[in-house]
Amino acid sequence: MERPAILVFHGITMSGASILRLLGPIAQKLEDAGFALIAPDAPNEMSEEAVESLLRWVSKQYAARGQVAQDAFSEEVFWAGPRCDWFAAETDPETKKKDYTGLLKSLERIREVTQNQRVVGILGFSQGCAMAGLATGLAKQGVLPFGDSLRFGVYLSGFKPAFDLPTFAASPWPVQDVKGWFAVGQEDALFPGTASIQGLAEAFEHAEVHHIEGLAHLVPTSPQWVEQIVQFAVKHGGE
Repeated sequence: MERPAILVFHGITMSGASILRLLGPIAQKLEDAGFALIAPDAPNEMSEEAVESLLRWVSKQYAARGQVAQDAFSEEVFWAGPRCDWFAAETDPETKKKDYTGLLKSLERIREVTQNQRVVGILGFSQGCAMAGLATGLAKQGVLPFGDSLRFGVYLSGFKPAFDLPTFAASPWPVQDVKGWFAVGQEDALFPGTASIQGLAEAFEHAEVHHIEGLAHLVPTSPQWVEQIVQFAVKHGGE
């Protein structure tokens, strides 16, 4: 029988290769536990100007906490391969409506990479956490093809996406019949405190939320948290 698959979503400016590298022991132990990891690049490749604009904003958020954005947004940590974006968000200056102009293309990429795969879990970090939450809800509404097999999700250091366009026939929220494991670092410079991850968790019927002491805007890779994530995946997505 084919291995059960986990669909992995990278953060903004990242790629599939970079999120697997960032996950490190989490990725290795999930594979050792029998899962196949599917980590596509988001289809909206960012221009140099777009990356630089984002980094100007990010740098202010990091500096406000006495951190340096380049310690994470670098080839050594977040970057490997192209700089990609799941949403390509734009806001109309007149109507103030937010349009995720790249979302439909992203959903098509997900359909392509999950064809003939038994996706039992989803994992996402940062913008990928938001995309993972949205993909979970859309899968359960039949927009993505693996709603029947999807059992759990791991959502790291992200937020609940809010947008006006595109629209869907049925709302992805609330999410039912999926067990969710949510975590954010208490030193996270981009999504500080608990409001962002809590807002996403509250959109799930079944949510387990963790606030990790000392962790910045990164994946929790200490043995304690790696073991918790892997055991959660095995419990809810294993054979």
